[in-house]
Amino acid sequence: MQALCKKSLHTLLTPLEADPITRCGLSSLNDLLSNPDHFIRLANAKLHVFPFSDVDACWRRLYTDASIAKAVLAVQAQDASDGEEAREGPAWLDDVVRTLDMALIMTGAPLREGMIADLFSQLESIARDEGPRRKRRKMERSFPVADARCPEIGYPIKRSKMSLSRFEKHLESSLPVVITETIAHWPALYDRPWGDASYLLDRTLGGRRLVPVELGRSYTDDGWGQTIITFREFMDTYLLDSSHDKIGYLAQHDLFAQIPSLRNDISVPDFCYTDPPPPQAGTPLAAKSSLRLEEPLLNAWFGPAGTISPLHTDPYHNILCQVVGQKYVRLYSPSQTKSLYPRGVEDGIDMSNTSRVPVELVEMQLEDDPESEFCLFGDAPYVETILREGECLYIPVGWWHYVRSLTVSFSVSFWWN
Repeated sequence: MQALCKKSLHTLLTPLEADPITRCGLSSLNDLLSNPDHFIRLANAKLHVFPFSDVDACWRRLYTDASIAKAVLAVQAQDASDGEEAREGPAWLDDVVRTLDMALIMTGAPLREGMIADLFSQLESIARDEGPRRKRRKMERSFPVADARCPEIGYPIKRSKMSLSRFEKHLESSLPVVITETIAHWPALYDRPWGDASYLLDRTLGGRRLVPVELGRSYTDDGWGQTIITFREFMDTYLLDSSHDKIGYLAQHDLFAQIPSLRNDISVPDFCYTDPPPPQAGTPLAAKSSLRLEEPLLNAWFGPAGTISPLHTDPYHNILCQVVGQKYVRLYSPSQTKSLYPRGVEDGIDMSNTSRVPVELVEMQLEDDPESEFCLFGDAPYVETILREGECLYIPVGWWHYVRSLTVSFSVSFWWN
């Protein structure tokens, strides 16, 4: 570990000539080592001045390198032979993990992804060596089974075991389909099961890794918010404790870039390397241009029963893979957009990809069709399914979809075009 720390500090102090960090106005990069907290605060302030895409890359680089410097100096200062251990392990290890993860979450760690991955790999070894010396808390191996309201399926989506050539033919129809058996080989389902809470804690440095969590049932609800907490706190509070109705959702997060060990438990379906059709002519997305993706975009969706993704569209084709638990999914064709009452610009944010209709109230029969305000919605045709472990759902670009978790659920979405 000490050799890696020494190498990391040398790299921080000798940036390439074209490195954006040279635009930050530092008189000397040695200042990073004398007061890394000062530069973390400085860069953090700059990151919050403008929208993320408009922030000069130098401030992302400064936040990243100052964070690495702080973490490495803490490791070097730690004398493992007489370091005090906190209740859940060494306090210094908690602090180092938090510092590095905040760099990943806040900036993406440009030019330093490999360095941080190497540091985390060494920290995992330290945590494993430290583990046997302290009493481990017993964990239940599976998540609680919720008594969720499971709807009857009246308009089922076609289900099929598909070869690549058959899927390419299916793309011409621009229709959703449930694909079976495609991810049966994933270690996340069997050998390294994500349904095992203790396995996920091990893969997240004993639950020390930080994750961004959405608080509340749906991002359209009043009182919805976001926070960053440890993976252990997320699991204990929102997934393993079924005595309350609090909802926290790790949603649309690139967890696999942050924690590559989990990325090794899955693989990108071959379907995501096909050449799908563009959005249907005459639909809202047809008039918008989407960035051409060189590789599929992966996102994690992990939360308790009751989490909801309100009726919305995505700018890419999507393969939604269910690894743990079950989800109810309802889809509407892009041709039904007018009947789904898209939102407009709200507080300066374009929300036109999200419907105003509270589908959950209708779907769960908590309220009759809200015809007084959304008179066209009740007549809009839809298809639906319950997506189970080991199944995938192909959602064509532009299709409106509403998703509700019926149990603790862990899904992975793959966007491509």
